[in-house]
Amino acid sequence: IILFDAIQGIKKTEKEIFDELKSLHKPFVVALNKVDMVKQDAPGVIQLAAKHLELEPSQVIPIVAKDGKNLDQLVVAIAVADPTIVAALGSALPEYRWKLAWRSIISASSISAAIALIPLPVLDFGPLIINQSVMVLGIARVYNYKINLERARELVVTFGMGFLGRMLFQELSKLGGLPGWILSAAIAASTTVVMGYA
Repeated sequence: IILFDAIQGIKKTEKEIFDELKSLHKPFVVALNKVDMVKQDAPGVIQLAAKHLELEPSQVIPIVAKDGKNLDQLVVAIAVADPTIVAALGSALPEYRWKLAWRSIISASSISAAIALIPLPVLDFGPLIINQSVMVLGIARVYNYKINLERARELVVTFGMGFLGRMLFQELSKLGGLPGWILSAAIAASTTVVMGYA
């Protein structure tokens, strides 16, 4: 985490240190502390800091360390910058586990949506199972769960139900018409709930 002060801005010496750190090609996150002190000027201050650091404004995370404002965004940004640290973050910061898990769920669901665009139902089976397995194992790491035999059985049943529901959804949607669409939507929604719960 490379921390800058919103009140002082980016000084020349700080920019030089930042450039040196950036040249190491290691994961990093930029945080701009004390944004509460610049109040309505915060968007401009963030944009100026990003410009000086040659970053996008979205890469500068505004925080208020004294009251914890936006620290959840900082934790998620750390996980995105270095996914190998997710398990350690979940263990050290249990209050942020849901944010870390949600990030994994959003990412995996986007990938699943792209995979599901494959028009032939059988071709997407392997990639979907791999993507969902990686998501579940990642969430297990965040919550420090060990995958034992009982949990492995739950996963197999859940993935089996998810795949069955997806196949039924896909086949029923081919029938067309309002009744098929309603039934397809119900099956898709219920299997999504089952997978999310598991």
